[in-house]
Amino acid sequence: MTPTHKYTQLTRYKSRDVFGRTYSDVYSDCTISYNTGKFIKLKVQATNDVRHGKGGSTWKRKQIKNVGPTPLKVSNWVFSHIDDVNKPVKEYSFGDISQIVGRAIVITPLMFFLNFAVNPGGGEIRNGGNYDPVPYRYFGRAKTSRNHMDDNVYGNPLGRETQFQKTITERPAIFATSHTEKTPRAASDRTERILLPRRLCWLDTKPQTVVQDGEEYQVYQSTDVEQWMKQNKSHCPEYLFIAWRGSQFNTDSYEDREVLHELARRATKEAGLSCYWISEKCFSGPKEKLALDVWRMSDIVRGSSGMAIVLGKLPEEDASAHQQQNSNKDPCYALLSSWSQSIWTFPELLLSKGSKITCYYVSEGEEEPLSPDIADLYQDSAAPQYGTIRKQVIPKNQFAARCLEASRDRYQVRRLIDHYSGNLKLSDLELTTVALECFSARQAGSQYLPGDYSYALMGLLGRRPPVHPSDSAFLAFARLSLENYNNRLFERMLCLLQGEEQLWYDTTDLYGARLWDIEPSVQVAGIGVYNEQEAEMDAMNKYEFDQEFFHRDDDGIISEKVLPTSPLSQPKRQYFPQTYSPSVMSHSQTHLTSRSQASFHSQAPLNSPPLPSHPAYNSPLQKSWSPSPTVTEMTEFPSPSPQQQKQEPSHTRLDPQTDTIILDGCLAATVHWSGFCTPFTTSYPSLLRRILKWLLRINVIPLLIGTILALIPWPPVSTLGGFFLFWALTVLVFSPFIIRLLYGGKFWGVQPFFFGFEGYMPISEIERKIWGADMGRLKWSWYASSPLAVHKIEEEGRYIVSEDPTVVEETRRMVEEAKRAGPGDMRVFTLVDTYSMTATLFQARRPPEALLICGSEGGMQRALGCSFEWTTQTFYKETVLRLETRVLDKMDRIRRVRLGIKRGQMEATPRTVL
Repeated sequence: MTPTHKYTQLTRYKSRDVFGRTYSDVYSDCTISYNTGKFIKLKVQATNDVRHGKGGSTWKRKQIKNVGPTPLKVSNWVFSHIDDVNKPVKEYSFGDISQIVGRAIVITPLMFFLNFAVNPGGGEIRNGGNYDPVPYRYFGRAKTSRNHMDDNVYGNPLGRETQFQKTITERPAIFATSHTEKTPRAASDRTERILLPRRLCWLDTKPQTVVQDGEEYQVYQSTDVEQWMKQNKSHCPEYLFIAWRGSQFNTDSYEDREVLHELARRATKEAGLSCYWISEKCFSGPKEKLALDVWRMSDIVRGSSGMAIVLGKLPEEDASAHQQQNSNKDPCYALLSSWSQSIWTFPELLLSKGSKITCYYVSEGEEEPLSPDIADLYQDSAAPQYGTIRKQVIPKNQFAARCLEASRDRYQVRRLIDHYSGNLKLSDLELTTVALECFSARQAGSQYLPGDYSYALMGLLGRRPPVHPSDSAFLAFARLSLENYNNRLFERMLCLLQGEEQLWYDTTDLYGARLWDIEPSVQVAGIGVYNEQEAEMDAMNKYEFDQEFFHRDDDGIISEKVLPTSPLSQPKRQYFPQTYSPSVMSHSQTHLTSRSQASFHSQAPLNSPPLPSHPAYNSPLQKSWSPSPTVTEMTEFPSPSPQQQKQEPSHTRLDPQTDTIILDGCLAATVHWSGFCTPFTTSYPSLLRRILKWLLRINVIPLLIGTILALIPWPPVSTLGGFFLFWALTVLVFSPFIIRLLYGGKFWGVQPFFFGFEGYMPISEIERKIWGADMGRLKWSWYASSPLAVHKIEEEGRYIVSEDPTVVEETRRMVEEAKRAGPGDMRVFTLVDTYSMTATLFQARRPPEALLICGSEGGMQRALGCSFEWTTQTFYKETVLRLETRVLDKMDRIRRVRLGIKRGQMEATPRTVL
């Protein structure tokens, strides 16, 4: 049957098969021929209900034909009027017997010739008794390989530099190295740790006074730590890490920045320290290292004496959610909940020292005075009063219960807090899994790189791969998995069967298994697909993707780009974070969404207070302003519309073309969709079947002898001839019954095949199509071979018996809906395994043309059912089935496979019917 739909893509593609032969054609559904290795058009056999249904497909559909032995099919016609073909003979009625005898007499002349074709067990023996292999070879190159030597190919402009770097001793970096100094291998191969902060804010440093709109503001500066250590001939002092979130402070406003530093200074005073680190001022250094510090903030947290959280105004979106959920909640808890929803602040909560969290925020009322000794030691200049500086201390182990709302997120955050507090250690696999789930549930704010979610997670791990601007969230996480030991997390995730609404990082399995229940048998050898332009960008500019935000002054000191400030949104000298009324929230802010959205062409004067350029804290940029002498021009894309803002976050999406991996070590088998074939079988050679078999084969001898002797006119001889004729004709009449006995019995061995067809058929009909008769040997699969598998327990729990999946009402409804499925819709397929003599009903969008064994779980093998994309030589995961472990002995290994998690959908239109 011609496909009901055709692709609108008319571009011709080229690809190579396993033998390097070039195949060129417009985009179409193709598969790999199991015996020639060529790319051939995909043909799928389907039930009549599916073929004649209201749905359609882009591949050819075929009728399911009965491929059983012809003698058996003819013999079955004799018994076809009986409802139950397996009913014992003693239960036949007289009418049944008479009809059987009549039909047998009718086909007697035909049986004379068919008896010569009787060959029980005869069928195809292929591939040495194994499943048909998958003749496949991927000729491409991974973007990043597990072994970096695989990436250094001839002609790579970076090959010589990479080889040179491998000869240099690896050493950690304390401060930024000179631009002319040779980069150690560690800085090239991974994002190395830093031991000391580059800049700190000292309490004894006098702030600058800035006047705007008649109001005076205190602007605080930071000091280079290395220069301070040289001048004072001392080690770096202990410092307090100040945690804050950009969405709670309008850093375009002098007032908000002054409040931010006032809270930070108050926290530093009460901690008994002389300096503090805050990203608003302390992110300054050589530009080739500055970008790395964004993802190495965890080292600054680990090296601090303690951490204090300063809270500002509740963002408008968080305020409205807070009102809907619990308007009586403590304001501090609501602010903390909002603060912890950022992927950049969440690690600070986990890595901070101590068992308590100290928070500072501003509210109405009188300020809480400092203790006398602290007030004497630290004398401030005349700081403006914004209200009462409140302090609240919360036990860290109670943070999730008090501040978080989502039940699952609360428990997962508590697990991470207990792990980093030393109360309940998680394994490497559990730690990465739980951390991935927690980070994915948080907000990135202004996402500067697609892989920011994974790079934020990088701070919790021991080894940190380099930051690649071209990496998606999927590839960035895969790179983390390759670099770190996490008990083969990524390989285990491949074996999961996820639901349609699940995201790629969700580790929920439809079979109910957990990651540690799966034992992978494969290895991820590489990630992504090599692209020359992306490789050049990642190799040459991986430390300079944020160069628009920084510049070098004439004296060689790195400073930040300065933007003009916006008019103050609150003219009065008051700062009260209203947490309940959205009407008093700070004005909406436009965030920079990519590094290419803004360009700067001049530098600000040194006396202007710099704005923070730390992307991790979602620092907003002014949308528009009047031209000034210090800034010539800024170009920014329009703000996204509300419809665009509601779209799925970028880190949850997968690019079918680039988000792929290279998998090695798979056992694979071809699934035959074009039609059935009769497999070779072996059964127990009983004495009765041997006698009946030879009786049919030598029946021609008494027939010929009887015919010749019957023609002799001598009565004794003609009588003997009549006896031989009666014997031969009796055997012919009973041939249908004898043939059924010969082809019956249990199979002791079957040539392994994987057959597939679209739709659902009763198990008896499937067996009849393959072996010619329903002998009750083929069964529905059980032990949860697919989410649709059903079994029951009989005889007081002694036996497990599989059942037809359609006994479940939901499955039956699913089968009916699949008859109307169009391109891209979920369909119902049936997979027949002749080796285990089982049939499995499952759901997928496309027919999986190959099964890849990638791991084991629960005494079963996890097989990835994959469709094939010939234009890119990529297998795409369609479903995951559970097969018996003994199938491993009948499979061959496949070469390295390029595997995609999600396949894209090409546009298809219905064909015009003439």
